[in-house]
Parts: sequence; structure tokens; C-alpha cells
Amino acid sequence: MKKKWTKNLGLKILSLGLAALIWFIIVNIDDPAITRTFRLSVEKRNENVISEQGMCYEVLEGDAVTITVKGKRSVVENLTTSDFSAYADLSKLSRWNAVPIKVELTKYLTDADTPSITIGSVDTLIVSLEEAETKQFKVTVVKKGTVEDGYCIGEIKTKPNIIQVTGAKSQISKIDQVRVDIDVSNVSENFTVTGVPKVYDADGKEINSSKMTFSTREVKVVGTLLNTKIVPVDIEIQGNPLHGYKYISTEYEPKSVTIAGDKKVLNEVSKIVIPIDISGQYADIETEINLENYIPDGVILEEESLSVMVNIVIEKLQIKDFTFDVKDIQFKNLNDKLKFSYTSDLVSNKLVVKIMGREEDINNLEISDLNPYIDLQDKNKEGSYVIEVQFGPVEGIDILNKPTVSIDLTADTNTEDTENNQGGSADTKPETDDENNDTETPDNADNKEDNNNTTTNNTTNNNNANPDVEDNND
Repeated sequence: MKKKWTKNLGLKILSLGLAALIWFIIVNIDDPAITRTFRLSVEKRNENVISEQGMCYEVLEGDAVTITVKGKRSVVENLTTSDFSAYADLSKLSRWNAVPIKVELTKYLTDADTPSITIGSVDTLIVSLEEAETKQFKVTVVKKGTVEDGYCIGEIKTKPNIIQVTGAKSQISKIDQVRVDIDVSNVSENFTVTGVPKVYDADGKEINSSKMTFSTREVKVVGTLLNTKIVPVDIEIQGNPLHGYKYISTEYEPKSVTIAGDKKVLNEVSKIVIPIDISGQYADIETEINLENYIPDGVILEEESLSVMVNIVIEKLQIKDFTFDVKDIQFKNLNDKLKFSYTSDLVSNKLVVKIMGREEDINNLEISDLNPYIDLQDKNKEGSYVIEVQFGPVEGIDILNKPTVSIDLTADTNTEDTENNQGGSADTKPETDDENNDTETPDNADNKEDNNNTTTNNTTNNNNANPDVEDNND
């Protein structure tokens, strides 16, 4: 069997080669037919017919078409999609808004070489018509990237700054913004760039604008570069809250902002002061303040956020009756020839002063902090008096009412005794009357000096303890 296959092997190989050569010759001479499939976009012709009616359209079906091409292998194998044209004539729309799709071979071929073309299952362009609308929008520039440190983008101008967009009414109504994006990465000087306008809805999502018409498809953007500086923000509280309420604190953010402008102008700005009037307020204040209202001319804010959030705390004060003894009252400016005493009905009674302040301040208050006293200035005669009790100043505490005390001023008996003793010496030794009147015995002189020093020291101590009492309680 093996010998049968290997017998005349050379002739057999030669026969196979000749057979292949003959087949190749036959194939190239006969050029058999083959088929190929192409996917083509459908061109819409005579769109102006629809736009002239104040309408616009949207393709529901037939935006692309599949074709099968059959012809000579030598021809079909060399065809590409660019050799075909698929189109629909919108001027021939039917009442159902449909028009047949036509496919043509654009490559020149002889009739003998022209292949057959068969359109797939989708052979009709179907559209929906809608009323058209034209609307104007301001061009917004969005910067992407970061400029060099110490600089920021200042004024930006666009040309044009208004664009007209035409399209289906339902689509135009969705447009919130016409935007041009520009890249400012590492910009270090004034610049001019061009950008393509795009449309966005209220949520910032881009809307397909392929079916829309723009008054221009290119926007020129001119930008200037400014120096920057970081400055603190200062909230200045003015006025006082309603009586019975107290301003406590202010919190706000941001504490500083970056401003931009000419270098000379920036050097004159040390901080941004925002005055807030709290006159008559009785509750906490939460507000948002636009910083642009407080920056000087020739300066802009670099930050996208232009607001300061402010929280002002105003607290309602507490009112309390504070009770103390008459013995806690000090006196000042007592005439050294008089002595005083409380009337009998006050000796065992308590006095009450109504105070107002924050609860924590009131709870920690001692009578020594209030430093009650009575001022006997101009009370130089014996008699009974009703005098208002005064109090030293205490930070955060207001005195709402001041109690009164009844006192009796009488002659100081120690002073009278001293004078009487001096008079007795004059009777005993009349020849030395003038001398005795001018001279005191050592014992009486010492007693009088001690009494005077005691009174003076008491008065001095009271005055030193309360140097500003009178001024603060006038």
C-alpha cells in the first residue's frame, strides 16, 4: 500500500501544482460574485423645508441603514463605506412624517462592474416634528486648572457674550446655561483663547446639542491676571441688644479670604471689616453676608464663595433678689463731728437689691462683690435722713433697684467731751484762757487724734476700696 502512494511521487506533486495553477487562472478569468455588508449613516437633505415652517425634527428611526452589496469579487472587495451615499429627502415627508431612504454608489464603475445594492429591514426615515424655538443665553466661562501661585484670573470677557440657540421647544426649555470651558493651567500672564459653547441643564448636565443651531460655534475668551493677597475678615458688633438681654459671642466662617487686584491697591487693604448692628435684638442671629459689599474698589474675591456665615449669640439675662444685712453696708464722707446710727426698725431687718445678669454670674455673686455703701456727703447737720444704698460696679451685673436706709445723725459725744474739758480748764485758770484754748492736754489730744485718725482711716479705706463708686452710680 505504501509503495502504491509513493510510486511516481514526483509526478503527483507536479499534477497538484498544475491543478492549482489552472484553478487560479479560471477564477481570475471568471471573477465570481461575492457579497459584503456595509453600515451607512443617513444624510438628511432639504432640512430647510422643515425649518422654514418654524418646525424642527428628531429622528425616530432610520438614522443609519445597513446594505448588502453583491458583485464581482474584484470590484466588491475594493469598496468602502465612502463609496456609498445613503440619504433621505425631507422635502418629501409623508403625512406620517416618513420618507424612503435612498442608497447610491458614488464610485464610478462601468455598468458591467456595478454591483447590486439591497437595503436592510430599515429602509425608511421616520421623524417627529416639533415647534422650533430660538432663545438667547449669556455665555458663561468656566475655568479649569490652576494658575501659578500668587495670581488669579481677574476680569474675563467673551466675544460674543450672547449666543442664540435654536432647537426643539422641549429641548430649548431645558437649557439653563451656555458654557465655554477654558484651561488656565499654569497661566502666568494675560491670555486669549477660543472655546466651543455647550448647553447645560439646571443640574449641570450637558444637553445633546447636535440637533440645535448656534448663532456661532466659536467663542473668543480674553482674560487678565491679577496679584492675590490673604486678609482676615473682622466682624464688628455695634449697638446693644434689647434691655434684659446680653451679647455673648460671635462665630463666623471664613476667618480670612483671598483677594485679588493691582499690587498697589492690595497693599492698602489690611482686613475686611463687616459691621453688624444688634440694637434691639433679643434672639440669636444667624445670617449670610455677601462679602462683595465690603471689599474696596479695585479689589475682587478669588474664592468662588462670596459669603460669610455669621452666628451671633444673644442671651436672656436672669433677674434675682439679692438679700444682705445692713451691717454689710459701709459709709463714706461722714462729718467728723457727727456719728450715725440706723433707725431701730432697720437694725434687725434685711435689705433686698434686685440684680440682673447671666445665671452663672449671679450664682457666683457675693455681697462683697457688690460692695454696698452709703454716701454722707453734704450731710453736715444732726437729724434723720433716708439715703439710697449705692453699689460698686460688677462686670456683667446690673442693679435694677437700690434700697434705702433711714439713719440718724447725732453729735459725736467724744468731740463734745473734749471741748467741755477744754472749757473747764479755762474757768480754773482764766489768766491763761487764750493759751488753754489753743493747747490740749496730752491725754485729750491723743484721744482726739486717735478718733480723728480712726474716722479718716475708715473713710480712706472706703474710698480706696471704691475709687469709682460715685462715678459709676451717678
